[in-house]
Amino acid sequence: MQFDQKKWDLERYPKTKNKSLRAWSAIDELILSEINEYELVEKKITLCHDTYGALACALNSYHPLNIVLLNSQLKAIKNNFEINKIPANNIHWNNPLKSNGTNDLGLIKIPKSMALFEFYIKNVHQSSNANSIILCGFMTRNFTPKMIDIAEHYFEDVSQSKAKKKARLLILKCPKKNIQNQLNFHAIENDLGLTIKQYPGVFSNKKIDFGTLLLLESLPEINDHDTIMDLACGNGVVAAYIRKQNPKCSIHLIDDNFLAISSAKLNLPKDNSYFHWKNDLQIKTNEKFNLIVCNPPFHFEFENTIEIALNLFKNAKKYLAESGTMMIVANTHLNYSTHLIKLFGSVKTITSNNKYEVISCSNS
Repeated sequence: MQFDQKKWDLERYPKTKNKSLRAWSAIDELILSEINEYELVEKKITLCHDTYGALACALNSYHPLNIVLLNSQLKAIKNNFEINKIPANNIHWNNPLKSNGTNDLGLIKIPKSMALFEFYIKNVHQSSNANSIILCGFMTRNFTPKMIDIAEHYFEDVSQSKAKKKARLLILKCPKKNIQNQLNFHAIENDLGLTIKQYPGVFSNKKIDFGTLLLLESLPEINDHDTIMDLACGNGVVAAYIRKQNPKCSIHLIDDNFLAISSAKLNLPKDNSYFHWKNDLQIKTNEKFNLIVCNPPFHFEFENTIEIALNLFKNAKKYLAESGTMMIVANTHLNYSTHLIKLFGSVKTITSNNKYEVISCSNS
């Protein structure tokens, strides 16, 4: 990627076997070309959804604040700083729930989730001043009128740039005053007798998805001394359901998404519950798990991929007790069983319908 008369070498993290996928996009290039029109010295810059750190690297000399959603995102930024020989202390980041302070220039790569986009917009709006400018980048094929609706709710002046390499910008100016400050999380209605709260952008934003419900129906009996892992836990509904059935078992919840882990913390008591903001399962425990449950992601933003799930399965095997079981719910068309039989001694389909299947795996 080229910016400021310099070539930036960038890598994706985790690495992918798909050589057509890059660590930057036309959105990054358009944002960087647009900000050449602005005086950046002494500007307080905030980055949102800078997935692989392309903007953080290119703008590192201006010390932008990067709002980091994913643990894998933070690792990508650190890795690309190292590749480009940028001092590690040039990385400035906050998690999405921390205050951003003052913001002169906000740069947002619009996520697939409009709820998450509004969450970002609301936060940069709260830290903006009268002269702040917010640039929101998207690919034209992913445009939805909801983007305009969200932007116009928080800013008086909303315009669009010309398209370049099929990317476009929303340019937001003049933050509105007296915007009501709502809670960041909301409740998910369900018939499970659970109170489930969730931050924006976490999987299944409005209801408990049918795949998860099928998994819950298939769970085995949990004993007091069992140790459970909820892998790619999302809002923690599976762990919360297990906890309701057995208050004494030990449950570890793991997710790459900071807002997912933060949601799970709203939904489970602290006793015997352990929360890990991780993408690679490198958790500090010597325990082996009697049961690992997983509703794995098969898309990353606008990309469909099973690579993330396959890496989760491979790493989870190391944590499974000798007599333990791993239970996975997935769309039937993904055909995970063909991959799982290469990892586990026993792979069985427990139940299925016209869309989802629950697969049970064990080492013996």
